[in-house]
Amino acid sequence: MLPTATGTGSTGEFTTGRKSVDDSSIVNLIAGAPVHPDDRPTVIGGSSPTAPALQPGETLGHFELLETIGRGGMATVLKARDLELGRIVALKILPPETARDPESVSRFKQEARSAARLDSDHIARVYFCGEDRGLHFIAFEFVAGENLRVVMQPRLSPALAVRYLLQVALGLQHADERGVVHRDIKPSNILITLEGQAKIVDMGLARHLSNAGGVTQSGVTLGTFDYISPEQALDPRRADIRSDIYSLGCTFYHALTGIPPVPEGTAAKKLQSHQHESPRDPRDLNPEVPDSLAAVLAKMMAKDATRRYATAAELIDDLHAVAVTCGFSSEVSLPEGMSVKAP
Repeated sequence: MLPTATGTGSTGEFTTGRKSVDDSSIVNLIAGAPVHPDDRPTVIGGSSPTAPALQPGETLGHFELLETIGRGGMATVLKARDLELGRIVALKILPPETARDPESVSRFKQEARSAARLDSDHIARVYFCGEDRGLHFIAFEFVAGENLRVVMQPRLSPALAVRYLLQVALGLQHADERGVVHRDIKPSNILITLEGQAKIVDMGLARHLSNAGGVTQSGVTLGTFDYISPEQALDPRRADIRSDIYSLGCTFYHALTGIPPVPEGTAAKKLQSHQHESPRDPRDLNPEVPDSLAAVLAKMMAKDATRRYATAAELIDDLHAVAVTCGFSSEVSLPEGMSVKAP
């Protein structure tokens, strides 16, 4: 049964001047981010790495470099051609100075191992992990399209949001079944292909749950302030599928309303908001958001992890029901063999 969206505004709910979300399964709602959030990951310690000095036409291992397609706080991504298999890939390269740190190299290889466990149409696949000339790199599936950060401007319709949200939830379900937690779900880590398919990318913070303790220490990326779950902000080793679901809720709150749940404030303010403050009701910001979808978002974004969806499968069931009750079924385009669950 879908969660409901009724009640009066109070601490731990969507704050609003007209209505709120609150029932036995939806309490303590929070999130945080500025209007134009910086998508760089949150790092404790360390300095920003420089990009490797590589030019189009050079080779790295058996890959021919074509062009730079992304540069973040932890790595540079180039479009490249696999000279052995003849396919285009996205080559993620660890900065040279970072590669001198054994802990960073260990995390980078852990990313490749985590991604290699996965084989889903909604997660960019990993093809190869190697080293050449002191540069460590991972070859990922190249996805032609735009990231959700671009696609959602100025905001998404509820029908389109449910379509993408469902697809990402399917990717998270696949990862969870294989014991992998992403830990950095956000708009720029969701790519929308030219065919309208949503794919999760960048497993840079991912870990396998069997890796007790992992390599999360000082100087390690923890997540992104705008979308990080309360428990992950306190201790990234506590993150599980519920943390990814929380971040996904924040991501689609942003996509539906045009602003993140906490639209301003310092990094400290954002973290405080994740722990203690409630976001504004998304229906106040976008009247097209149906009550049933607002209720699903609220349950995804509960501050208490035990009050969220325990699995992505539970979230998918409720999204199916939203698609039915709101008449989105024809636009959601469910995967082959999957039917929409009646509310």
